[in-house]
Amino acid sequence: MSAGAKAHSPIGPTGPTGPTGAGSRLFGPLISTDDLSAHLGTFTEVFGLVEEGRTRLDAAAARALFGPAVDGAELVALRTPGVDAGVLLADFRPGSAETVRDESTWIHRDVLRVVDFYAADFAAAVAHARALGCEIEGSEAEYEGEDAGFREAHLRLPDHVVAAFLGAPADFFADFVQVRDRLASEVVSISLPLTEGAATVAFLEQVLGWSVVYELTFDDPSFSELLGAGEQLRVTARMVGPARNQPYLNLVDYGLPADAGGSLAGRAVAPRRGLLGAVVATTDLDGVRRRAQAAAGPAVTLDLAAFGSTRACRVELPTGVGLLVVEAG
Repeated sequence: MSAGAKAHSPIGPTGPTGPTGAGSRLFGPLISTDDLSAHLGTFTEVFGLVEEGRTRLDAAAARALFGPAVDGAELVALRTPGVDAGVLLADFRPGSAETVRDESTWIHRDVLRVVDFYAADFAAAVAHARALGCEIEGSEAEYEGEDAGFREAHLRLPDHVVAAFLGAPADFFADFVQVRDRLASEVVSISLPLTEGAATVAFLEQVLGWSVVYELTFDDPSFSELLGAGEQLRVTARMVGPARNQPYLNLVDYGLPADAGGSLAGRAVAPRRGLLGAVVATTDLDGVRRRAQAAAGPAVTLDLAAFGSTRACRVELPTGVGLLVVEAG
């Protein structure tokens, strides 16, 4: 949630906990890298995912799904055991020296920012990550919400990717995640700070059938420090997805003035490295493409690890962030 369930003044839970946009679900992040092994080690050893398999794309398929600047790709799918959620890694040809984000753009808007996981034993999860050599931000956020107390730690991964452990009482997160008996849950959410979020919410509702399943507002000095903001942030977050207990996109407004920070709209394009986009599984690829209209690319037939023999297309959000939409039963 990177807001996760951080709530000093929650607007309150909105939307159902059951399936509303059940035909399309968020599988997890799409991460572009030139070092697959580094990310594999982190996601398997720290977050408990398992490798499902690998897929090689030729130039035609890679360009149709990721844009004209690539000549091919190797995709590695990881999954949280027992859950239809995971991570897709992509090593593009040619590679790129550029990343989507860097240390000067941590709070810039309009590209994805953090991949969130719930940790039932927050201290044990952070200690486990440290023992494996993960770089963890020097500060942690800790705050009291109306519903519970929360903690958050950020892990710096290669390619300027950030992952987060979220800590909160188990009874609260029982409404948000399926895996609560391991060091890390499945992917809870991927945060997307936006300059203006209405168009993205409307697009996700129209194209994927998703809705706002939880909404909150909070401000806390420890969270502002964790993000390295020069001033205290007042955050408004809308969690948009098929259901509250399924992975979702966390659309965030940091409450910054218009001249603070900046926009990275259009920068999340392959082969740049980093948190490039998200993977969505759908039972109705043709319907998604029809509703997305010009924002959808051509359908490509492929054998994609974690999904099998299938079809996929790229769908572009209003800010330019790409969704890899994969047909799945």
